[in-house]
Amino acid sequence: MARSTRSHARRSQPATFQVRVDLDDAKPPIWRRLLLSSELMLDELHAVLQQAMGWTDSHLHQFMAGDNNVDRFAEQFHIQFMLDEGADGVLENRVRLDELLAEPKDRLFYRYDFGDGWEHTLVVEKVLPRADDEPPALCIGGARACPPEDCGGIWGYHHLLQDPTIAHKLVSDDFDPTYFSVEETNAGLRDLAAPPVPIPEGRDRHFQPAATAVRWLLTRVGGQGIRLTAAGYLPPAVVTAAMDELRWRELWIGTCTREDTTAPVFALRETAAQLRLLRRYRGQLLLTRKGAALRDDPEALRRYLAASLPTPPWWASGRYATDAGSAAPS
Repeated sequence: MARSTRSHARRSQPATFQVRVDLDDAKPPIWRRLLLSSELMLDELHAVLQQAMGWTDSHLHQFMAGDNNVDRFAEQFHIQFMLDEGADGVLENRVRLDELLAEPKDRLFYRYDFGDGWEHTLVVEKVLPRADDEPPALCIGGARACPPEDCGGIWGYHHLLQDPTIAHKLVSDDFDPTYFSVEETNAGLRDLAAPPVPIPEGRDRHFQPAATAVRWLLTRVGGQGIRLTAAGYLPPAVVTAAMDELRWRELWIGTCTREDTTAPVFALRETAAQLRLLRRYRGQLLLTRKGAALRDDPEALRRYLAASLPTPPWWASGRYATDAGSAAPS
């Protein structure tokens, strides 16, 4: 039977844990250095780790507190589904980080995707006083890109990097295993921490046309992304498909093949990017984690647009001022 490792009382005053997160057995190392609020619950820490490492939250996970990640007596922390399926452990959203970590060198283990078995080790480096305005989580360092999902775990990833024929099937041509950006990571962490904006009752229904268009674009981008043109625009086939499938062509005068002269499509993409649903990476348009989640939840997407935008966007209204293929809000 697992022993209880929650030997620490919750702190009366919050602290900041400087934690290094390593993807076990990665060579060269894949790691992140995070400043974490001691008040984070484990389900919140899961979301932080997904964002900071670069995973897509597409698989099950668990936390473990023990001597190491194969300690059969380690205490395990699960989501409700796993407990319902008979797993032995504690519900993760009832456990606070400072119940498991207290001092430098304290460790916590995190497993993501029970098939591929991505193992992570979290080590406390420092315990710092906490300012009132600090975010719940902040990235201050790291190295190397997150491996692609479903590539066979860390050993499959090592094999992938050594075999271009395998890599071609699993990752885009411009995948850069050395790439990491603190700024991009923190942009995602800020999204996690953003409080929900209250929406007046019924207001979100006015955003349904915009939500339909944004969801179309998110679906079109999909898991593989869209290769942009050399000038950084959507390819003509996508622009034409948007105008046809969203039924905007009948409202438009001019050609519908170039994004830079088809203002509704250009504005649609700009809006999705500004709302951090899409991102550009080395010539490709990709879904963010938030974009992937909202693509599959139409009602949540509509509410998100209503909370994020002051009014329904002009490009979803169908009221275009057109002149030889250009457009502006009417």
